[in-house]
Amino acid sequence: MMPHGFRSLSTAALLMLLCFFFAPLSRAQTPPQDASNVVDAVIEAAIAEFNMQPTGLTFYREVGRVADEQNAVVYLEVVNRETGIRYPGVIDWLYVNYANGTWTAVMPGDANYRAAYRLLSEELKARADELDEEYRTQADPRFAPERERTGYELPFPSGATGTITRSYDLHGKGKIDFDLTAREVSAARDGFIVFANDSNSIQTYQSGAWWYWNTMIIEHGDHQYSLYGHLAPDSIPAWIKDACGVPQLLPDCRVPIQAGDVIGQEGNTGNSTNPHLHVEFGQGFGIVPYLDIFDGDADGDRAEPIFAGYVYAEHNVALNGFSVEEVAAWPYLTVLASEIN
Repeated sequence: MMPHGFRSLSTAALLMLLCFFFAPLSRAQTPPQDASNVVDAVIEAAIAEFNMQPTGLTFYREVGRVADEQNAVVYLEVVNRETGIRYPGVIDWLYVNYANGTWTAVMPGDANYRAAYRLLSEELKARADELDEEYRTQADPRFAPERERTGYELPFPSGATGTITRSYDLHGKGKIDFDLTAREVSAARDGFIVFANDSNSIQTYQSGAWWYWNTMIIEHGDHQYSLYGHLAPDSIPAWIKDACGVPQLLPDCRVPIQAGDVIGQEGNTGNSTNPHLHVEFGQGFGIVPYLDIFDGDADGDRAEPIFAGYVYAEHNVALNGFSVEEVAAWPYLTVLASEIN
């Protein structure tokens, strides 16, 4: 499947409706106030078209939206097509823009996905980020209280250094970005690797990707997981990949790992602007299938599923002897040295 372009309504009745609303306003900067029915129809048509993909293992379902006069963000949950069960913690965004007298809907994976996001006002972006939390699976402090979220090390080998580009306060609960000097990524705590994939080769920030793609996920105990994202292609050690096998929807990977063990290299795959390591901590993990519309594994098949590992119910953890509050407050360009005993 090739990436989609802009989606717009095509039936005769809706074309007439669009003409009625917009023809007299072709030079206007804002849409008519009574265009909500048109916007609803554009959104419904875009979701319906996406859900008709014959090889897709999932479908989208709207759960909410936030909007201003010219743009909207629609929250989409991802649902297993066979079971009808949603994937916990996964919310994708559909963008709706008004320009030149026309409403358009842009889905995740569309080539102009990033361009559509940039059309949103800063106020709408902030509102969308805030409301997004309401639709995601929230961490339950009873499952992993803060006193148990300790013993995590910095996610790079002892003696190496990393620079903070975004910590919890800037990136969101449980999420940190590092710029690594030596590029090697290591496990932040003892546990078991439950997902590993480094088969994707492309950086797709400008062309519509919205995932980390090359990732590893480690289970550290009940309701404690860490994810390492944007890993470089073919950088996960062979002994790990041999034990985990080819990524699939039902995980069968359970490889013991210790804090400080090298698990891959910092990369720039997926939704990334520069090489860096994205680390994320949460109470659960899952694997969701998307279509490989960008041919990230370079096998020529864009209609096959590509399995994205993720964590959800994110929570902050203490790192390298620093408290949760201290980690959250690490400012931009803080340089940290790893000392793993």
